Amino acid sequence: MTRVLLVNPPSPERLGAPLLGQQYVAAALRARGCDVRVLDCAARHFEHDVDWIVAEVERFAPHMVGVGLFTRWVWHAYRLVDALRGGVPLLVAGGAHATVRAEETLARGFDVAVEGEAEETIAGLVDHVEGRAALAAIPGVVFRDADGRVRRGPAREPVADLDALAFPQLAQDLYDPRWYSPAGTEIIPGGILTSRGCPARCTFCANYVTGRGFRYRSAANVVAELRAYHRGTGARFFPCWDDALTANPRRLLALCEALERDLAFPLGWSAITRATMVTPALLRAMKRAGLVSVNFGVESGDDAILRAIRKGVTTEHVVRALEWARAEGLRTAANFMLGFPQESPPALERTLRFMERIAPLTDSFSTLGVVVPFPGTPLYDDFHAAYGFTDWWLREDHARYEAPPPLDDVDRFSRHYVDDANLELDFFRYSPDMRALIRECLRFKAEHNLRTMGLLKDPVFRAAPPEWFAPPARRTADVA
Repeated sequence: MTRVLLVNPPSPERLGAPLLGQQYVAAALRARGCDVRVLDCAARHFEHDVDWIVAEVERFAPHMVGVGLFTRWVWHAYRLVDALRGGVPLLVAGGAHATVRAEETLARGFDVAVEGEAEETIAGLVDHVEGRAALAAIPGVVFRDADGRVRRGPAREPVADLDALAFPQLAQDLYDPRWYSPAGTEIIPGGILTSRGCPARCTFCANYVTGRGFRYRSAANVVAELRAYHRGTGARFFPCWDDALTANPRRLLALCEALERDLAFPLGWSAITRATMVTPALLRAMKRAGLVSVNFGVESGDDAILRAIRKGVTTEHVVRALEWARAEGLRTAANFMLGFPQESPPALERTLRFMERIAPLTDSFSTLGVVVPFPGTPLYDDFHAAYGFTDWWLREDHARYEAPPPLDDVDRFSRHYVDDANLELDFFRYSPDMRALIRECLRFKAEHNLRTMGLLKDPVFRAAPPEWFAPPARRTADVA
């Protein structure tokens, strides 16, 4: 039996849940019949160092190690690869960074890089390990041949039949609950994807793994996954991580009808979407199907900036969508990004005024938010040479992160919550006026959220922390 180890590498930004993409790959390997092990070294309570990780790799003796790479913290991943190099038969890079910087990963010690979605490609690599397929014949791989030349297999098309993929829940037991909760008694948080791909073309977005083409699962397949997850864990709340959940309203309405009709437990879920992709009727159907909260990608409160970043929405679209969501009794969140290179102090001032305008309609704003230019995006490609941040992710001083203090240390937590260390990276060489306004926007968002959490003393507003994840009560379906 082929042994495969999947590693989410160490990261200073610790995670409270497994990565859904890694779970999909682990489930695909299990369905393929492999002996699979997972190390989530970025988990909030994973306390082991690189030496321990290397020792575990040696003990398991895998035929292949797959490492997921994310640009923001890839410097730390490459340090782990340095320690693993030469001790693993096949070292494979996957994820967003490997997709857009495949040749870089080979130069940093990987044997193979996977471009795009990995579930089918990883099965092809198992065939290669077992002697049944040449690397050059596997779609989606990048590697060096015997002469050291970089070669690619055939192009890998996006997964056409999402219903054919193994449920990520199949890999749930590979994740140690103690990585996410010290007592190890809590249910490991789970999420769901009902579709892949996003047709939008925002200049800052790095959606090159799943691509622009929108694909979706059948309603019956989504219901079956939720049933299986609930049966195995008792979980009733699921964040929905679709990039473009509402892109096809007809299919979403059918999905909502199935969730309402066919699930025998009170489902609660959250969603992310665009302000132009909702209607009152659609939000009403989503609420009936268990939707609790909706996060709108706003990005800016200045219409000229929204046009410059190709967001495809206006500030009036945002106001309208928030009003509709609140009218349906949904909790709302608004995501903002600060410091685009096209932005000026007057534009940021308009964003701050817009935040103030929509604050009564918004339960929470996104934390942090200073723009980071990721490779493969127009935001990076168009500006990295002029501003001097080419390959910034390879610099140690860009790989630092200060973890937030404990929530019960209210003063320190509040001060940390208001700041964003990405501002100090100064990608776009902000003027003193720009830096001051970015900080003011960060302060406004943070204080709004701290009030909502009951952590900001205020003589007028004294809110108790909301029960964010309590699903709405509804009639129990007859179908088990």
